[in-house]
Amino acid sequence: MTCSPRPLDGGLFSTAFKARRAFSFSRALLAATVLAPCWSAAWGADLPIETILSTEDIVVQKDGTFVATDHFEILAKTDAAAHAIGQFPLSFSEAMEGLDIDEAYTLKPDGRKLPIDVTAIQAQLPHGSPNIPMYNDQRQKVLIFPDLAAGDTIVATVRRQLKKPFFPGEVLHGSFFSTTVTIRDAHGSLSLPKGMPLYMDTEGMTLSQEEQGDRVLYRWRYANLTPLTEDIALLAPTDRNPRYFATTFKDYDSFAAAYAKLSAPAEQVTPKIQEQADSITAGVTDRRQQAERIYAWVSSHIRYVGLELGQGSVIPHAADAVLANGYGDCKDHAVLFGALLKAKGIASEVVLINGSNGYTLPKHPSLLPLNHAITWLPEFKLYADTTAGVAPFGVLPFPEYGKPVVHATTAGHALRQVPVLAAGSGTQVSATAKLGADGALTGQTVTTATGPFAVILRQMAQGIQAQGPEQAASAHLQSLGIPGTGKFTLATAPTDFAPSYSISGNFAADPMPERLTGAGFAMPGGLRLFNPVGNFLMGILALPRMKDTEPTPCYTGHTAEDLSLELPAGYHLTALPKDATITTDTLKYTAHWAQEGQVVRLHRDFDAHIDQALCTGDVRKAAAKALLAIAADHRATLTLAADAASTH
Repeated sequence: MTCSPRPLDGGLFSTAFKARRAFSFSRALLAATVLAPCWSAAWGADLPIETILSTEDIVVQKDGTFVATDHFEILAKTDAAAHAIGQFPLSFSEAMEGLDIDEAYTLKPDGRKLPIDVTAIQAQLPHGSPNIPMYNDQRQKVLIFPDLAAGDTIVATVRRQLKKPFFPGEVLHGSFFSTTVTIRDAHGSLSLPKGMPLYMDTEGMTLSQEEQGDRVLYRWRYANLTPLTEDIALLAPTDRNPRYFATTFKDYDSFAAAYAKLSAPAEQVTPKIQEQADSITAGVTDRRQQAERIYAWVSSHIRYVGLELGQGSVIPHAADAVLANGYGDCKDHAVLFGALLKAKGIASEVVLINGSNGYTLPKHPSLLPLNHAITWLPEFKLYADTTAGVAPFGVLPFPEYGKPVVHATTAGHALRQVPVLAAGSGTQVSATAKLGADGALTGQTVTTATGPFAVILRQMAQGIQAQGPEQAASAHLQSLGIPGTGKFTLATAPTDFAPSYSISGNFAADPMPERLTGAGFAMPGGLRLFNPVGNFLMGILALPRMKDTEPTPCYTGHTAEDLSLELPAGYHLTALPKDATITTDTLKYTAHWAQEGQVVRLHRDFDAHIDQALCTGDVRKAAAKALLAIAADHRATLTLAADAASTH
């Protein structure tokens, strides 16, 4: 069991309009382990939940099938902890795996065992699972431990049988461990027939190997007796936590070739595929325009059903079936897009990538960090992701830039890298506000974005359309702590793929008389949809305690805002906040205040330029220091006082 990844937006936009991008973090294990449950990370060093023992022993056959025996013993030190672990789900792929529970019981401090009737446990759909059988073969069995209280331990032994390997005769396995979880002892083994080579990459654990008759046994062990109180980071656990990866593939070329051979049949050009491709490109002879039209059609007509690559089957469904159903996961999107392109004689390749916050791949192949699929079009030398839905042709969502990728090809050179984001992307927020004599704010805001920012803004626009322009504006104001009413206006439809995209809005915030009686308040941004200038591109302003040695995703780009506030008659500003200029070798932030009569103006500008996907080393340290100063500048407030001659 693994936890979902930390969102990469870092507060880039309001919680009211979180883009509902289904980037899930793939476990890609062929047998689940109970080593670092998601709920464990909620506690710090003095943990009320403690993994006493966790073992995983896997016996692999020559055809790649195996039986894995997992055992865990987890102590609950408080009643609340007991409540948290008392209902324990075990997930598995019904089409590929068998899952049997050998034993499960509550262990009391005096040694009494309160067993679960394992014969009564039935497989069920996971909570919140979409009711789409074709794309969801995930099931779960839930262990409900009886009479669980503080001081008790939950104990279970589970057997998983892999009935159908992803790749016949091959092994792909791995796991990672949380540094904020107490683990007294975690160990495991993989037993393979002699002559079946295994390549293992490990970090932060011990590894050994021995021969046992006609088999080779690989053992690993891990413990964490002094867990961290907190571990603030933006990179995936597969990049930075104790971990191991095991595979029989010696390199990415062999892995990519195996994947390509299994997925290629899904791209067959059937009469229906040919007919659809011809219809989409009717009247267009330019090949790039044909590709762009096909991309736009798949993006807008095939619903994205998020399913982790590495869970269920990693092999896509036939393009014909995806076309007929009108929905599919990332790899299904990629093969349908590829089949339609092939129908017009345009080559493409499925590309495996980490679509969340993983930026490295192990030395030997693993599906664990590869949780998403996109497309490479060699003729036009660009990557495309139809699951983004509202991304212009050739524009990717932020988390996909600068990543190592694996091209599904039999031609070699499978391991490549997506280029970093080029200059030209950014946001511009313009807000004009007026403060009334009762402390109420009224005004207008325009948010404009280009590049991946425009993808996010279009996704927000879809959210506004779904919620309604007035309701969305009211909810957004509430989320910003300035309740009131308003209305959003979309300049064009979210599916308009012009280079830039804009959303405007009128707002009327409720009266706050304290604004007129000396209480400091921030310069109002109204219905701004992107959070403070200086956030995100070179790190997150809201994570001041994150160590400056922690790498962060970084991007080239430009963000700016122009805000104005008209003060009510009879009041004046006690002092104009100071200007600010903050620079490093890779960024520049400026803030300039001005006042003309009763109108106060603020211009903030942030420019980032970097040629790598991550801020590391001295670049990260300089950026971290700059972000602290930028965050401090954003805390500047306006304070009003009544004029001496005023009768207010």
